[in-house]
Amino acid sequence: MSDISDEELASLNRAIFNRYGMDFSNYEPISFKRRVARVISRYQLENSIGLWRKILSDGQFIYTFIDEITVGLTEMFRNHEFWLRMRSDILLQFQPRSSLRIWHAGCSTGEEVYSMAILLLEEDLIHKVKVVATDLNSQSVQLATAGTFSGMYMGAYQKNYRAAGGKKTLEAYYTPEGDAMRFNKIPRQNFKFYQHNLVKDPMTERFDIIFCRNVMIYFDEVLKLNVLRLFHQCLPAGGFFVIGFYDAMPDGYRQYFELYDPNTKTYRKV
Repeated sequence: MSDISDEELASLNRAIFNRYGMDFSNYEPISFKRRVARVISRYQLENSIGLWRKILSDGQFIYTFIDEITVGLTEMFRNHEFWLRMRSDILLQFQPRSSLRIWHAGCSTGEEVYSMAILLLEEDLIHKVKVVATDLNSQSVQLATAGTFSGMYMGAYQKNYRAAGGKKTLEAYYTPEGDAMRFNKIPRQNFKFYQHNLVKDPMTERFDIIFCRNVMIYFDEVLKLNVLRLFHQCLPAGGFFVIGFYDAMPDGYRQYFELYDPNTKTYRKV
């Protein structure tokens, strides 16, 4: 795998920003360097200069590059303690309300979105919800929109679902299609999926709950605070904000959020 210096990485970031307006300079450097090196190796580009030449000569490769460096890892009902808390506490607080708005920021391929949809359906909230699911990776957004996942994971997902207090079986929510499973038995008329860059794109919609799980692990402290300000603007007072088990809040987060539940890394807007 190509060995990339800090100077090469900084030069690549500046070049991408100057040409495309995409700023990766505040991504966690070790993780970002590893992902850039993987792109160089996978496409046999020799070094960072070869990568930049490829981006310049192939007008579509910048989108391939973005998709490659933003590949996420996720699964349905991951960390069942979190889903149990959602079911037994947080969602119950919205039962008397007429509407519920949720944003999955950095939704990856959608496993979390469909896990949440199943909870909403089982807790009789699906009819009042509006869900927005976004990700920087365009391919991930396409997969999330389709709601089709490999059948080889269904055994593990079913186990997670039971541990998360599932009231049926996952088979009640999907239709087999060859070796894949399409989650097409969940009402999705109020679900919207689209590409969004947390680093630079605004968000004008308002939400009651925002999920940004296992995304900020790739950000440095400056970028973490930037996205926290965005999430703070998008929530009402007391709105919920949830991060992943591998995420850490930056110093200074308390001006925006207070800790609600340390076990599930759930916060509320102050």
